Amino acid sequence: MNATAIAAILLSLCVFCSVSYAQSIEQEIKATQQSIKQTQRRIPQMDALAEELELEIQGFSRKLDSAEQDLAKSNRDAATTQSALQTTKSAHQAQASQDTDRALRKAEHAYAMAERGVKNRSKRVERIQGKYQELLLSKERLAQQRKSLSTQLNTQNSKLKQLQKSLVEQQKQVQLVALEDQRAKELAEQNRAQQLAAQRLESERREAELKQATIVQTMAKQAAAQKSEPNDLSAEYQAARSKAESLMVSVTQDIESKPGRKPLYKRLTLKGQKLITVPFEFMGANYYRAETRISSGDQFFEVSKNRFKRNLPEADDGQVYVFIYQAKSASRGILNYYKKSLLEK
Repeated sequence: MNATAIAAILLSLCVFCSVSYAQSIEQEIKATQQSIKQTQRRIPQMDALAEELELEIQGFSRKLDSAEQDLAKSNRDAATTQSALQTTKSAHQAQASQDTDRALRKAEHAYAMAERGVKNRSKRVERIQGKYQELLLSKERLAQQRKSLSTQLNTQNSKLKQLQKSLVEQQKQVQLVALEDQRAKELAEQNRAQQLAAQRLESERREAELKQATIVQTMAKQAAAQKSEPNDLSAEYQAARSKAESLMVSVTQDIESKPGRKPLYKRLTLKGQKLITVPFEFMGANYYRAETRISSGDQFFEVSKNRFKRNLPEADDGQVYVFIYQAKSASRGILNYYKKSLLEK
């Protein structure tokens, strides 16, 4: 690749990066505008809340004035009844009679009622003062929030202006880079046209080399296949291959006779004591296929909570086996298997 082509690629990358950056700025602008709208909607809500709070504060201020006036009057009444009680008590002590006794009890009752009035009005004043102080604190917090919201809005507006300015500058940069990219592409195309003849010759040479390499690989694979073929074509081997072939013929015929049947399981796996868990693939007609490398000896296999005890030959240790599971129902099935190499010759 010559310098012109490299320059064209780099410019194309610059165009892509510039456009992507401009798009990211546009997205950020939209997000900032949305934030500004949300903030602007909150300000009138807070102002309305502040007005309601101020009216409530004024109302409690009037209640507090009235309650304090009532308390002052109750204190005066209590002082008057107390003075009357002292006078009545002195008169009764000086010359006791039924009239002075009746007057004393009446004065004592009047004083007790006055004291109760003072206590009740004191509690009312305390209650109103507490609520009044709460409202004043709420007003202060609301004012601070309103100030913070105004500061936030100013910050968002400043950010929006800066982003819009950056977007304009980036769009100009995109246009400039795009023009340079177009010129570079045109120049690269001219250079490419001049190199086509040499590339065709090089392609023909490589094709010839590839054909030769393919022939060599094919011969090597054939030789390896011949070496890997079992020398022991014993009756046991023939029987195993025949059994595998019969199984697959039966499975194929069964599948073809029941087209379109949906699988019973969304996910079915083969588990075992000596192998990793592998998934089954649905073949059709409730048949599922999986393959994995096995270890020899006695072992259990588990499919959909069904357990199958099997003994695999020691000679097949490390070989790839194909497992065929036929689901008779969602909870019952048959597990067959064979060595994969039996049907690969």
